[in-house]
Amino acid sequence: MKVPYNWLRDYIKIELPPEELAKRLTMAGLEVELVSTFAPLGENFVAGRIVSLREHPHGANLLLVEVDLGKTMLEVVCGAKNISEGDMVPVALSGAVLPGGEVIKPTEIRGILSPGMLCSGGELGLEIAEEEPGIMILDMDCSPGEKLTDLLPFNEPVLEIDLTPNRGDCLGLLGIAREVAALTGEKLLLPPDDVEEEGQKIEQLGSVEIRDTDLCYRYTARIMEGITIRPSPLKMQMRLLAAGIRSISNLVDVTNYVMWETGFPMHAFDYDRLTGGQIIVRRAGQGETLVTLDGLLRTLDPEVLVIADTVEPVALAGVMGGENTEITEKTNRLLLEAAVFNPTSVRKTARKMNLPSEASQRYEKGVDVEGAIFAQNRAVRLMKATAGGKILHGIIDSYPRPHKEHVITLRKSRVQLVLGYSIPEERITDILTGLSLEVGKAEDTLGENRKTDEVLFKVRIPSYRSDLQIEVDLIEEVARIYGFDKIPVTPPVGMQTSGRPSQVQRITSRIKNTLVSCGLQEVITFSFINPKHLDLLQLPADDKWRNAVRLQNPLTEDQAILRTSLLPGLFQLLQYNFNRQTLNQFIFEMGRVFFPRGEYELPLEREVLALALSGKQPLGDWQNHPRDLNFYEIKGIIETLVQNLGIEGLHWEEATIPLLHPVRGSKISIQGREVGFAGSLHPLLQEKLDFKQEVFLAELMLEPLLEASSLLPTFRRLPRFPAVFRDVAFIVSRKAKAGDLMDTIRAHGGTFLEEVSLFDVYEGKQIPEDCLSMAFSLTFRHGDKTLTDDEVDPFMEEIAQALQEKFDAALRKT
Repeated sequence: MKVPYNWLRDYIKIELPPEELAKRLTMAGLEVELVSTFAPLGENFVAGRIVSLREHPHGANLLLVEVDLGKTMLEVVCGAKNISEGDMVPVALSGAVLPGGEVIKPTEIRGILSPGMLCSGGELGLEIAEEEPGIMILDMDCSPGEKLTDLLPFNEPVLEIDLTPNRGDCLGLLGIAREVAALTGEKLLLPPDDVEEEGQKIEQLGSVEIRDTDLCYRYTARIMEGITIRPSPLKMQMRLLAAGIRSISNLVDVTNYVMWETGFPMHAFDYDRLTGGQIIVRRAGQGETLVTLDGLLRTLDPEVLVIADTVEPVALAGVMGGENTEITEKTNRLLLEAAVFNPTSVRKTARKMNLPSEASQRYEKGVDVEGAIFAQNRAVRLMKATAGGKILHGIIDSYPRPHKEHVITLRKSRVQLVLGYSIPEERITDILTGLSLEVGKAEDTLGENRKTDEVLFKVRIPSYRSDLQIEVDLIEEVARIYGFDKIPVTPPVGMQTSGRPSQVQRITSRIKNTLVSCGLQEVITFSFINPKHLDLLQLPADDKWRNAVRLQNPLTEDQAILRTSLLPGLFQLLQYNFNRQTLNQFIFEMGRVFFPRGEYELPLEREVLALALSGKQPLGDWQNHPRDLNFYEIKGIIETLVQNLGIEGLHWEEATIPLLHPVRGSKISIQGREVGFAGSLHPLLQEKLDFKQEVFLAELMLEPLLEASSLLPTFRRLPRFPAVFRDVAFIVSRKAKAGDLMDTIRAHGGTFLEEVSLFDVYEGKQIPEDCLSMAFSLTFRHGDKTLTDDEVDPFMEEIAQALQEKFDAALRKT
């Protein structure tokens, strides 16, 4: 936000120099990034009145111009054709330095000495609008010889303020003036807005209909007739240039001038080009088109709010007007709009059409719904002053949802509690009053438990301060105006503790280090995802993963919901890397997933670990050729992780999971509690994602892992006695699972069974067609002696009998 210093002084008396004002505003929360100078101009530039014009005796296209400078007369040579006797013009005297660096000195032109120069706007460094190109004509009341810097805003200090998103009220000079009033104690000076109405009543010429009150909160209109389009006054043009706005014409400049003054965007339509004289605020129809003021054809849809007449759209609401109703030199009657639109709607339209503007920026931050009439009257008053014409009787004001007064009760004790120091009651009142807030004493509405001598303020919040919603907002206002530098310096108080990671942090670190040591890389993906990503997972309609938390105002549809799984993010990452020829990917992510709770409750958050593997292993080994990964790679990584966390009771169970391969998926349990799944990606899903190679996935809930983990190191002394090894093979049905057989072996192997492992699976001629041979290695050991065969044999017999009864397993003897 550019704030011309002297323009700001129209609304508040300021004694502070620009640099000091910038410092005070910055300390009050309005950060001034830069103080620059607009249109720098030196000495020896004055106003002069043209007394006479005569042709140069030696130059057909040159004139000898006699200029009255007040105390002296000056004759200069000039080639411009737009000047006449009586015009007031800028004159650069000998010794003047133009903005481009050229020094003016007496120069002989075609035999005649010219001791000075008449200046155009360009020569003074200004990009102004003129009726005719040539010398700049001074349009204000002035006397010959007056300094140009005293007549026009040359050398204007400009404060560039970086506003926070909640301070839309400061996107107008009146808002900045209120801040200065609070800082200095001066009174706010509102510009005049009284108007003289004449002619017809506006209701006889036009009407306004708001069809979507959720997107348009208020729409006001005035009509003027008999206007003349011409350049704006020089002072208005230069003020707009100082604010970074190029001058167009008097009517357009007035809407920009009032917008910079009040923060309220406005738009003027050529009334005679509005079909039916009616304004309709509605959603665009699918496929409707509009040529905007930049000359581009825009195709619209129902998400776009438009201003329309009875036939077609004439403007994008809050963003840009249409070419079909723009103000031209032929305009005689205009309809002036001052409306309040839904900020989200304006933001979406501006982004969709790639049309950011000063107007849309203000609508996005929120404009003052109660300020529409003031802005209307202020604008038509200036239009009549610059363009002539008549202001017709009345204002059309469609206001379906009037603003409701907002009152906040502020406790003096709460101010002290939050800020940590006391501010006098009178000072609090002065600060809030200085911010144009209405302050009174409140009745006791805070309950019986408050202090009996509590001081309460009843603060009425004006409509332009939508950022003030609760008591602590007012406390912040008091603190920033009173001065953050007045906060007393106090040493921190508290018990000193040695900083060290918590149990959860140490387990989390162990998990990450283990996975990295297994060759995986950690990744981080967005917590917001596209709802369509859940469809890719082939989930049933009632699956818990589909019950996602939806954002009310997502930036894009790709970030419309909070994730219920980490896998969609990993899929996007895998796809991105595959498309860039990165075929070997071994990644994991630890993050949160979110599930909805009650309507007014925060989402349920759970910590989750997800793994994704694809490609070949080992890499970079000249002795071993790379081979394709398989299910046992990811199974081994998870088993290593569980072992490093000191967890016992890991169990794998074959399961059908929608996003996994029908026969290559497994549920994972720890100590009887299901914690997740692992397996190969379903072929159909792999095809949808355009993955050219197999991908292995796992997702585990971290909470059970954290609860079951034990980071305490355990010691087991080296065995003093030798072990007894037994290898045994059983013929079992193909449907039997090795894990179930091993669990049975452990259950009946007695206290001396130390280890069980599967070392061979065989099928062949000696084995029935529907059976397999599974061979296990068993290790028995006694801590105090060497076991004999007679002591081990009973356990082997018990194991064989248990397997035969449970799995119809037959001991294989050959």
